[in-house]
Amino acid sequence: MDEIKKNNLKGIFWMIGTIICFCLMGVTIKELSFKYNSFEIQNFRNILCILIIMLFYIFKNNIKISTKQFKNNLIRNFFHFIGQSGWTYGLTVLPLATVFSIEFTMPIWATIIAIVIFKDKLTVFKFIFLTLGMIGTWVIVVPDTNTIDANCIIVLISAIFYAFAHNYTKILTKTDNTISVIFWMSLIQLPFTIIGSLLLGKIQFNIFNELPLIILLALSALGAHFCLTSALRAGEPSLVLPIDYLRLPLIYVVGWYLYNESLSTNIIVGSIMIMTGAFILIKKNVN
Repeated sequence: MDEIKKNNLKGIFWMIGTIICFCLMGVTIKELSFKYNSFEIQNFRNILCILIIMLFYIFKNNIKISTKQFKNNLIRNFFHFIGQSGWTYGLTVLPLATVFSIEFTMPIWATIIAIVIFKDKLTVFKFIFLTLGMIGTWVIVVPDTNTIDANCIIVLISAIFYAFAHNYTKILTKTDNTISVIFWMSLIQLPFTIIGSLLLGKIQFNIFNELPLIILLALSALGAHFCLTSALRAGEPSLVLPIDYLRLPLIYVVGWYLYNESLSTNIIVGSIMIMTGAFILIKKNVN
């Protein structure tokens, strides 16, 4: 097995860790949303992530949090903040299955961005993936009634911004380590989430009862971004990102079991179309 295939295989395993962590993060956000708004939830995540990383930095000499690409960190986190805010808001008002299904259009946008901006090659299999993905997206966002849910559009826009962020993550990992990317993400985004909380009128400090959930949120967020950044460092974005579609059936079961959420036909059909295109692309890349 050559070096490229080894790296892509490592990227796939890191994406499995990403799937588990993002599912945990989705559930904790859903639980916290019964008391806190989306910006407050992001405050908790950012503050605890910074504290946890600083503890590791103090007690472990080999942890590096410096960056050689501060400008790209700013650009990446501009896109990521908007994407994260839309995703978090979506989890507070929509079923888990709906939010995750729409979010999984992100590899479609990431592939388009990689082709248009970063000059990635458009192959026949990528074209099939994009075609099935776009049709599947339309099926999910526009239900049988032919009306578009505004909350679904917010999550869809967040997926596009996530796609920009992921392409910049790949650039950052050429010089910066994973912990550095996560640290600067939390530090740069914290002022924006605080401002967002104030604009919505409140910042609550009574968090004792929810502290276990908040800690789990921070740990799952750290784990998700560590695994995702490691996956993007190891493998090609157009290969490792579609692996995330395996999160769909898992979150469907979680939403049904914890919140009695049911699946609509358009979500099932649209998700199958997107996953079919993704797995065709994955199979071709692995071969």
